[in-house]
Amino acid sequence: MGPVKEKLSLEYTPPIDGIEIHSFKEWDSDQSVDSLAYHRRGTAGLWTALAALAVAVGVAAAYGYSVVSQHNSELMWLSGRMGSLGELRGRADRFEKRFNDWSTKQASLADQVQKMNADWKSGLDGVRQRAAALVGGAAQRENNELNLRTAALNAHINEIISRQSANQALIAHLESELTSTRLELASAKADYNRELADLREQQVVSQQQVASLNNVLSTDQVGFEVAKNREKEIVQGVSLHLIGTDLAHQKFRGWIWIAANRRRIWVRDHPADLPVAFYPKADGVAYELVVTKVGPEGIAGYLLVPSDVNSQQQDVASNIKSTTRFGEGGL
Repeated sequence: MGPVKEKLSLEYTPPIDGIEIHSFKEWDSDQSVDSLAYHRRGTAGLWTALAALAVAVGVAAAYGYSVVSQHNSELMWLSGRMGSLGELRGRADRFEKRFNDWSTKQASLADQVQKMNADWKSGLDGVRQRAAALVGGAAQRENNELNLRTAALNAHINEIISRQSANQALIAHLESELTSTRLELASAKADYNRELADLREQQVVSQQQVASLNNVLSTDQVGFEVAKNREKEIVQGVSLHLIGTDLAHQKFRGWIWIAANRRRIWVRDHPADLPVAFYPKADGVAYELVVTKVGPEGIAGYLLVPSDVNSQQQDVASNIKSTTRFGEGGL
């Protein structure tokens, strides 16, 4: 609108065909007779200029109207846009308010988070301190307990070492005693062997003495043979029951049964060739049982009896002699 107003200003007096239009006051003052004709010509030109000016004003008015109409439409569009801008501004204000509220809430939330962070750090520091205290206390207790256990273990180890030393000393003493015992056993075995040899020599001497006595005294030999787990009557009233034999050591075991007084005489691991003397009667006459052979299934030998007993029992003796002859060849 600024350029249009400048065009329509009434103070603008453009020149028309080289004629200068003066104001009415100047025109009224110049009414001299000499210039009347000139004035009339000037008036005609003025009216022409005014007409042209009116036309120009009309054209300018039309142009201005069109411009103003266009401007009004633009103003209406602009007013609509201003309404939209107002609505947008309201929205912007609401958004700004919400943003301010959000910023306030964010600031409050940041304060809360900062406070929570401070509280959390404080709590964490407290927990760390308590945990450190607990760990330190537990470590101290564990160290104390470990020291106690170590001391007990060391004491136990020392006790074991002392016991081991004592056991080693005892073992050495026992080994010494065992060596001494072995030596004593070897010596006893040697003594036993010597005594056994002496006994065998004595047995041989005794047998020789018995043989010589048989020549001097009136005795008879009644041979016999007895199987294992069997009982044999050698003479009347005297029986021999054999339980078992020891072939390697030439020994036998069993018992002698005397029927007159129902007496049993046990013979346990008795060696061969060693007489077994017994008294079957009250007259004091001795009977001697001598085993000459020991076999895996039985024994054979003889029984020395008085001659009068043998003469009274010829039938029994004859039966036994036959058995003795079998034993001399069988066992």
